[in-house]
Amino acid sequence: MAVTRIPSTKASPDLLVDLMKIIDKRTGNLELMKKEIHKYLLEKSTRGKRDEYNSVYAITFPTLRRLELIEGKGSEVHLSSDGKILLDIFEKNGILQYKKNLAKLLLRVDAEKAHVIENLLILNKHEISISELVAVLKKAGVDTNKNDDRLLKWLRFLKHVDFVDYEDVNSIAINTFQIKSIREGKKPVNFDTFLDALFEEYQKLVIKNRGNIYVKIPELQRKVCTRLENLHFTTFDFRDYLTKLKTTNIRGKKVVFSKPGAREMGGLKIDKTYYYYISIYRTE
Repeated sequence: MAVTRIPSTKASPDLLVDLMKIIDKRTGNLELMKKEIHKYLLEKSTRGKRDEYNSVYAITFPTLRRLELIEGKGSEVHLSSDGKILLDIFEKNGILQYKKNLAKLLLRVDAEKAHVIENLLILNKHEISISELVAVLKKAGVDTNKNDDRLLKWLRFLKHVDFVDYEDVNSIAINTFQIKSIREGKKPVNFDTFLDALFEEYQKLVIKNRGNIYVKIPELQRKVCTRLENLHFTTFDFRDYLTKLKTTNIRGKKVVFSKPGAREMGGLKIDKTYYYYISIYRTE
């Protein structure tokens, strides 16, 4: 059996867009490109100083190359066609459409190089531990372990596009609805179908929470996306549609967005304000 190693992706997925912008802007001027990458990563770093060579040749270029977002070597480094397409989508259509298309790319790269997603699905469980994942990966011929930085960084990318969700790698939730929806890539769900699911799943959660009308956005998102899984509805579609309800009364109802008491993960940012709960009121 051929042994596979998960590709090393040291750059944070949150930084991809800005790194691609620098490369695109400075294509043909490698020295200026390197300086700007180094300066940018220093500003984003929580670990203090980092030299230019490490910033460029150990973090940025290897990550983007393994994701097939750049091509060329030396002074010829430039965005690949996929890199140009992703950056164009971000600039024209925003973060949600960018992430949706990044998810499609990650599906392909994972199938070719990492084999994590297919083995997550083989486990056929909603939630697994890192040890369970490592065991099935090793059985499939992937050289890894529970402390493997390559695996942990790759999981960070899968989390970035909502294929998995976790705060602790000993409890990784697998979003099969997201994987299936991105893989199938069908037309968007009708907005009325979304509203049916949103209002009904919201009411179920209110009952489950003993009448508490404040429902967590990530919990409602999972319920709605799972319900619409066969219609290929993604978390990005959910957030896009939900955002449209921020200032709209519809079907005699109003959706009210509320901030978290503390910085809870998985909420929704609208017009620079971060929300974690919604409540739905009748207006007529």
